[in-house]
Amino acid sequence: MKKALISLSILSAGITSVFAQVINGQVNGTPLLNLLGLAQTIVNRLVPFAIGVAILALFYFLIMFIFKNDDATKHAANLKGMGLAVLAIFVMVSIWGIVGLVGNISGIGQGGQVPIPGVPSPCPVGMTTC
Repeated sequence: MKKALISLSILSAGITSVFAQVINGQVNGTPLLNLLGLAQTIVNRLVPFAIGVAILALFYFLIMFIFKNDDATKHAANLKGMGLAVLAIFVMVSIWGIVGLVGNISGIGQGGQVPIPGVPSPCPVGMTTC
C-alpha cells in the first residue's frame, strides 16, 4: 500500500507540474503532449507484454495439468488456471481489436505522433483554393 501511495504521489506531482507549466504561460502544450506520448509508449509496450504473460501462464498450467495429475485438487486447480488464462488472452485481444476497429472507423490512426493544433494559414492572394 505504501508503494502504491508513493507511486500515486509521484504521478500526481508530474501531472501538476505539466498543468502548472501550461498555466504559467507555456500554452503550446508541449509538456502535455510529451506526457501523452509517454503514456502511449507505456501502453504500446505493456499490452504485448501482458498477452505474453497470459500465454506463459497458459503453458505453465498446461504442463502442470499434464505432469501433475495425480491429485484431484491440483488437477482441478490447473484446469481452472488454464481456463482463466485463455479467458484473459481472449479479453485482451478482443479489447485490442475493438480499439483498433473504432480507431479505423473514426479515422484515428494507430501509433505515430500526436498532431499539434495550429492556426490555419490563409490562402495566398489570387488563389481561390489552397
